[in-house]
Amino acid sequence: MSFAPTALLVLTHNVTGLKYFCKTSQFDIVHRYKGSGVYWKRHMRVHGRDVTAGVLGIYFEQDRCVAAALKFSQENEIVKSREWANSILENGLDGAGLGSANHRYGKPHPNKGGTRPEMIGRLVGPLNGMYGKPSPMRGVAKPKGKDSPLHGRKRPEGGGKPAKPVVRLDDGVVFESVAAAGRECKGTTAGIHQCCLGKAKSAHGYRWAYKESV
Repeated sequence: MSFAPTALLVLTHNVTGLKYFCKTSQFDIVHRYKGSGVYWKRHMRVHGRDVTAGVLGIYFEQDRCVAAALKFSQENEIVKSREWANSILENGLDGAGLGSANHRYGKPHPNKGGTRPEMIGRLVGPLNGMYGKPSPMRGVAKPKGKDSPLHGRKRPEGGGKPAKPVVRLDDGVVFESVAAAGRECKGTTAGIHQCCLGKAKSAHGYRWAYKESV
């Protein structure tokens, strides 16, 4: 993947003083670039978009850009410091540090082993659509066997794959399917199927092939 020339920027909010370290390849608006971080954009919605952009450097090589971005991010502790709006290290590529450069590296996921907080209200309590309602299947036994509404139903015409006749090559006996041949041999069908595909020489003491290929 080709690397587009990239400018590393330090954005400063002129009202609050909050800073944001970012990158852009849009050189035509580099001094008017407002940034795209979630927290930073939320901050501008509250305090306005009066922002000054300072260019830290312009890079034409990916390695140098990544190195400079990570060095600046780490030296200024842009994730930990309250002076910065960054929630992840800037790597000059996609905004997310890689491997140990990411501030979440080696840390367990905050929701691991638990329930996503934003989903709790949807799963339990009054916000659940079934809250306070009995299960429609409570006390109802599922019909089985001949009582099942599916009993006796056949596949719709054209449904499923048609069975392929199988020939037992040693004596020329033809079976309507691999399953039928397996029942005759009182064994599994896997070996017969492998013989028909040419992946095995014999199964159940016989050689097999699909009739269409003989």
